Amino acid sequence: MSATKLQARFLPGERWWGGAVHDGARMPLTASSDYAIDLRQEQRGNQSMPLFLSTKGRYLWCDQGFSIRFAAGVLRAESSGAPLELKATGGGLRGAYLAAMKAHFPFDPTPPEALFYTRPQYNTWVELLYQQNQEGVLAYARSVLANGLAPGVLMIDDTWQEDYGLWRFHPGRFPNPKAMCRELHDLGFSVMVWLVPYLSADSPSFRKAQALPGALLRRADGEPVLLSWWNGYSAALDLRQASARALLDEQLHALQEEVGVDGFKFDGGGLDAYAQAGDLGGATPSELNQAWFQYAASYRFHEAKDSWKAGGRAINQRLRDKDHAWEGEGLACILPDAFNASLTGHPYLCPDMVGGGEWTCFLPGGRLDEELLVRCAQASALFPMLQFSVAPWRVLSGPALQAVLEAGRLHERLGGEIYRLVCQTAKTGEPLLTPLCYYYPQPPYAQVLDEFLLGRDLLVCPVLQKGCREREVVFPPGLWQGADGTRYPGAQRLRLAAPLETLLYFRRIPG
Repeated sequence: MSATKLQARFLPGERWWGGAVHDGARMPLTASSDYAIDLRQEQRGNQSMPLFLSTKGRYLWCDQGFSIRFAAGVLRAESSGAPLELKATGGGLRGAYLAAMKAHFPFDPTPPEALFYTRPQYNTWVELLYQQNQEGVLAYARSVLANGLAPGVLMIDDTWQEDYGLWRFHPGRFPNPKAMCRELHDLGFSVMVWLVPYLSADSPSFRKAQALPGALLRRADGEPVLLSWWNGYSAALDLRQASARALLDEQLHALQEEVGVDGFKFDGGGLDAYAQAGDLGGATPSELNQAWFQYAASYRFHEAKDSWKAGGRAINQRLRDKDHAWEGEGLACILPDAFNASLTGHPYLCPDMVGGGEWTCFLPGGRLDEELLVRCAQASALFPMLQFSVAPWRVLSGPALQAVLEAGRLHERLGGEIYRLVCQTAKTGEPLLTPLCYYYPQPPYAQVLDEFLLGRDLLVCPVLQKGCREREVVFPPGLWQGADGTRYPGAQRLRLAAPLETLLYFRRIPG
């Protein structure tokens, strides 16, 4: 079935995933759900794809964004011209995913850079906030090693730069960035810095871009577009244009070649910011967003967050910033959002910073929840990527600190295996991290949303509720072995102890 308007009834027992990754907590959609989104301009602050998939082996795809509503057991979709395709593939959720992937977002066969997966990552945001500085960065890196964690990718966040669009180290806060990068490399870290596709409108970079044909995003009347984003109002580069890419390349290559920076955290550029601007001179938010993340992917060391239609690309993706909370926008979102990311073609996944990016909780007198920080670290430990920002040794002590550090060490121990799965995904397009229903569509597995499979052979069962020291584990068919060597026959439910220091995970035993 193909049209610019489409209506279809739910099949008996059908459940749908897809669209915007950060709506994962609303998924799967059932016949009793009431859900709507306009994927032409809404992204919910994270990855999005023009794709929905069902547990009955159907998928809905459009080459462009479209609006859709699921209500009263009916889905109604409308596009602005590109045909909507509703395909029945058979094979349940996995069959729908594989058919959609092969037809619409086949995978780049070159996997992302290994270091993102084999070691924990570190981001200076929570510790330094809007006061990024050379001594603070070095102190943070040294403390990582002093507390027994392995060096990995280290990201220096916003305010390392002179201004938005002026991408060179601020000379007051970073008196010798080349020496800093050299020391970080000697310690074993790779260095990344944060940036956005925006320019302060009273900066030298803006004036330079204004003189280059096509470099700035302009309204229909030729005046530069001013975008509203979380740090104010800025002009924007039009990364569809070679002049804009060359202007940015000039600065980023200088950081790499003259200072020793390895790569970049590509933030901003989401559909929402472009859509709010209204007049984009004939461009669409999706075109501008795609251009930004296609540019990001040209750098081997990169991180992205708000990408549109980037399924199948070898891009390191991060989930939206999470609150330091158990429910709502906090820990409760991590698995549902990860499932929705994986099922829409974004397997190379980081679950946000351990404990969330709500920095006020980590200040003296803040509402830090030590148990939450531990359970966030454990829930994230066996994601494809793991990222720290708050320094756990600053805010924790005793058993809680040791539990968080052990989560980082667990990721490192399994890093080689995780990266082998990454390479396998690049070849096959199969997701890395899935809900049980992806491989086991029958009850009771279809209803389990608080466990996940990493590949097919690691079952991960984090504790996601405050105060819990045990949890029910639903074992898929087969024989599973816990970290302590205990073996459990599959196809059963068991309530197992999960003290604060324990992440329950199990490996499938062949045979």
